[in-house]
Amino acid sequence: MATLTALGTLEEVDPVELPDVLGTTLYDHIDPEALDTLVTAEERVTLSFLIYDYRVRIDGEELAITRQ
Repeated sequence: MATLTALGTLEEVDPVELPDVLGTTLYDHIDPEALDTLVTAEERVTLSFLIYDYRVRIDGEELAITRQ
């Protein structure tokens, strides 16, 4: 949810509207349930992926989204 909320903030829309605005869904890029499992694990996880024009990077508990 943090990823969708952050993307919605950047696009200035409700996260529910993101598929219409971006023309894609988070599910098209990564499995959200697997993502939740990774970031709630006890070990520190670092991962990144692209969605639309954004690079999403998760480093431990820190979420960073940058426009490409």
